[in-house]
Order: sequence, then C-alpha cells, then structure tokens
Amino acid sequence: MNVLLAILGGVFLLLPSVYSSQFIEPTQTTKFIFFSEGIAVVFLLLACYTLYGNKQFSISLSVLDIGLVIVLLYISVNRYYLHPLHGFSQRWLELTGLAICYIVLRRLPVRMYTWLLLAITAGGVLQALSGILQLLSIMDSRNTYFPMTGNFFNPGGYAGYLALVAVVSFGLYLHRNTLQISEGESRRVNRFVAWLMMWLPLTALVGCAIVLPCLRSRSAFLALAAGIGGVWWLYRNRNNHKSAAWPLKRIVMAAVLLAGLGYAFYLLKRHSADGRMLIYQVSATLVQEHPVIGVGMDRFKAYYMDAQAHWFEQQGEAAADAAQLADNTFYAFNEPLQFVVENGGIGFLLLVAVIFFFWRYPSGQSYMPVRATAYGVLLASLCFALFTYSSDNLAMKYIIVFALAILSGTGSKVLVHISLPLDRGRMAVLPVLSLLALLLVYVYGNMINSARKSFAGWGMAQKAYVMEMYRESNRYFEAVYPELCTNGEFLMQYGKSLAMVENYQQALAVLMQARQYQRSSVIETAIGDCEKKAGNYAAAEQSYLKAMNMIPNRFYPLYLLMTLYQENGETTKAMMMARTIKAKKVKVPSKAILEIKGFADNIIKARDQ
Repeated sequence: MNVLLAILGGVFLLLPSVYSSQFIEPTQTTKFIFFSEGIAVVFLLLACYTLYGNKQFSISLSVLDIGLVIVLLYISVNRYYLHPLHGFSQRWLELTGLAICYIVLRRLPVRMYTWLLLAITAGGVLQALSGILQLLSIMDSRNTYFPMTGNFFNPGGYAGYLALVAVVSFGLYLHRNTLQISEGESRRVNRFVAWLMMWLPLTALVGCAIVLPCLRSRSAFLALAAGIGGVWWLYRNRNNHKSAAWPLKRIVMAAVLLAGLGYAFYLLKRHSADGRMLIYQVSATLVQEHPVIGVGMDRFKAYYMDAQAHWFEQQGEAAADAAQLADNTFYAFNEPLQFVVENGGIGFLLLVAVIFFFWRYPSGQSYMPVRATAYGVLLASLCFALFTYSSDNLAMKYIIVFALAILSGTGSKVLVHISLPLDRGRMAVLPVLSLLALLLVYVYGNMINSARKSFAGWGMAQKAYVMEMYRESNRYFEAVYPELCTNGEFLMQYGKSLAMVENYQQALAVLMQARQYQRSSVIETAIGDCEKKAGNYAAAEQSYLKAMNMIPNRFYPLYLLMTLYQENGETTKAMMMARTIKAKKVKVPSKAILEIKGFADNIIKARDQ
C-alpha cells in the first residue's frame, strides 16, 4: 500500500509540471497522458493488493458515491446514445481517468489523504517557483502573449490552480498539529513530519501570495477568498459552537464592502466582464433550444458560434456595442451554465439531487481537518467556475476529484456495504475479478496509447505547417486522420493545410466535416475560400456572411465579401461592402486593417471617377 501511495503521490506532485513539446497543445495533452498512464498503473497495483493482499474484499458505497455514479452514467448515455454525433473528446478521456482515480482514492485509508494533500502542496510550490522565474525572465512562459503562465496555457488556468493549492496549504497549516499521517514511526521520522507540516504549506502560501497578484485573475481572487474563508469558518465552529448573530450595522457594512469589491473587480477588466455577459446571453438561447438533454458533453463548441451569429442577426443595430466584444468562443466561461447547455435540465436536476441527498444524509462523524479542507477546495472551485472555465484544466480537476473522494469517505452516509471473503473459494473469485481489472486497464491503456500517438502526429503536422512545409504537414495530418477524424480543431487545421497546396476539393470536404464538431469564423472563411476557388460564388458568399455574423467586429470577412463581389462582377454589392468597411469602427488598430480600409477606399474612388 505504501508503494501505491508513493506512486500516486508522485503523480499528484508532478502532474502540473510535466511538459513535452512533441505533442499538440503540450500544456494540456502532456498532463493528460502523464495522468492517465500513472493512474492506470496505480489502479492495477490497487487491484493486485486488494485481491491478493487481503483475506476479504469489501466495498462501501456512500450516498455521494451512488449519486456521482448516476450522474456519470447519465453523461455517458447522453453523449453516446442520446446524441449519436459525438466527436473525439479529451475531456471525456480525462473524465474516465478521473473516475478511475476516484475509485483508487476511495480505497485508500483516510490517514493517507494527508500525504496526498502534501503532494498537491509540493506541486504548487514547484509551479509558484516557475511563475517567479518567468516573472524574472529566467524561464520562458508557455504562452508568448503572457509573461507568466507557469506550466499552463494562460494565466487564468494557472491562477485557478494556485488558488486551490493555497486553500489546501491553508488547511494543512491550520491543522498542522492535529493531522495524523504516520503511526508507530520513530522520533526522527515524526520530527521530520512535523517540520514538513509546518514549512511546506507555509512555503506554498508565500509563493501563491507572490504570484497570484501578478496574474490579476478576479476569479482566482474570489476563489481564494471563498476557499480560505470556508476552511476558517469550519475550523472556528469545529466544536459545534455557534457564532453570535451579526448586528444589522455590521451586515450593511459587509454588504457595501462586497458591492464595492465587486465593482472594483468589474472595472479591473471591464471589457472582459462585458464579453462574458454576451456569452451568457447567447448560451441561454442554447438552453432554450435544448432544454431537456442539452447538446451533449463537449459539444458546446459545435453549437455556440452558430447561436452567436443568429443572436447578432436578430439584435441588429441594438447589439452594436456587444458586437465589439464578440470573438470565437468555445467555452461558456461559467461551468454550471455550460453543464446545463451540454447535459440539459435532466443533468441539472440530477446534480441538484446529488447535492441535496449528500447534505440530507451526512456521515455523522465529528470534525475532521481533511474534510474541512475538502469543503474549502470545492467552494473555491465553484466560485472560480462561475466566471471562467476549469473543465479543460486537469491540474484543477484532479484536486476537485480528490476533495469529492474525501467528502464521500468522511462526510457521506454509507448506504451499501458488501464484504466477500477471499480465503474460501479464492480460486473461483480471483480469476474473474483479476480478469475484469486487467480488461479495464487494457482497454483504457489502448485508448491512451492511441491518443498519445495521435497528439504526437498532430504536433508534428502543426510544426511543419508553421514552417510552411505544407506537403509534409499533410502527410502527418493524413497519418493520424483515422483517430482524430471527429475532432473539429484537427479537421480545421488539416483542411487549411490542404488548401495551401491548392487541393481545394479535399480541403472543402475536410472543412465541411469540421463544421459538425466545431463552429468558428475561421472554418467559415476557409470554406468560403475553397468554394470561391471552385467557382461556387453563392456558397462562398454564404460562408463569408456566416463568418461576418459570428464576429461582427472583424474586418476580414467583410474584405473577403468585397473582393468576392468584385471578382464576380457584382459592383453594387462590392461598393456597399467597401462603404461598410470604411465606416466600420476599429476595435484594435493594426496594419492589416489599415490595408483593408485602403482597398475599400480605392474601390470607392474608382467608382466615383
């Protein structure tokens, strides 16, 4: 069991920091592959220990266990049966791995949880150090647009992860004298453990205090305050001592302070906040169109941009200000809202039921430090998820799953307990259970191995494309096409690469396929270009118009329409588009926009002459 704990602790420690440039989107895919392979090994070791190291095989299912299983089954059925058109999804593969991780965590003794919390804290220290080195320009950022991202794609995900680490570290430091992590150890070992419990969480808190303000993430600040506040409140009331009621004056002052802080956060990144409001409004239309079962897991990106284009068409000039905020969007920037969009009212009601029955049927155990810390993690995660996205952040998700496992094992009432003696009839039971465990690991391992090869091939294709080696890029794309033929982003890149070698017919077929799994203005303009080359001007016009309606503030679709009309001899339409370009408000000045406006001026001048 100690070997299993060491490997799992290593996964928790290193997961945020692993990185390999051979994969596409390495800050995400490397973590996914490392986690999946690590958790498969841990699960296999756990199966061996459970079946061959014990005389009795027992399972205890709590209210929370059963509720989470029901939600997972619904998501699976909704994805694969109620929505037959489902694309390749890294999120789905991660969910499968997290479910296996949850099973492993539920089989561990509670005293081992503290070691894993320390591993999470140590991983946070490494990431805080990475951020400081990036801030000092000693280490390169993972995103050229931002000076500090840790080992994450952008500052938002990095800040969210550090906020959870800070909550875990605060919980460990607060309970440093009461948490039990070793039994019957020597005095030297106990002294080392006491030192570790004191200084490791404190180091992580100091690191987070240095890095988080530099990231300027409002969601992370809110998550940090809520998580630490929740842990502190539970700690203060650990002996069932009820706090005195606040006087009205104090309540009013607190409300004014919160309102002031909220407005200050809004002003900190006003355009970002307004952009989220646009996304929420458009997402609400998707809920209205698909109220019962939603659009299917990880299918938000296949529906949203069409809904945004339709919304702008309906609003017309009334949405002129909102049009300046639009962009290609693949997340709802609100996880509960995106969950409802993807899983519908049924999924939402199931989730509410799980929360209700968890609170309705507690375990009845006394105050436990790890449980208080888990509550703080979940509260921080919820606050962060209300204003951004964490469903693509595996480094956050495994901490959230760990918190759920802690609550299930320490705070939820046990409903089902099954115990099977293995000493009698061992020869009959063990082969069946061993075969099931091996089959699960084999199937999951094959899925991960296939994903590894696909991400590596895709990464090579993208590198060749950036170097303008388009024929070589197409060879890499073609090699991994069978595995990624239902991934919208992959198909978009493949289609654009085919167009660069003037293989417009195949490029059009691939881009039309990409439309089924992801919608964006980039795909629409690429389709329009291929239709234009094929002489299908009407189809090209429709694609360009769709791209224009998706993101009304962009100049490029207008330019494509203007040149299309000019080449097709539709001078009146070309002139109207040129005047539209000339009068259009510039969101972000650039050389490209100046050139487009210059072309429009030339058309207008030529017509006036």
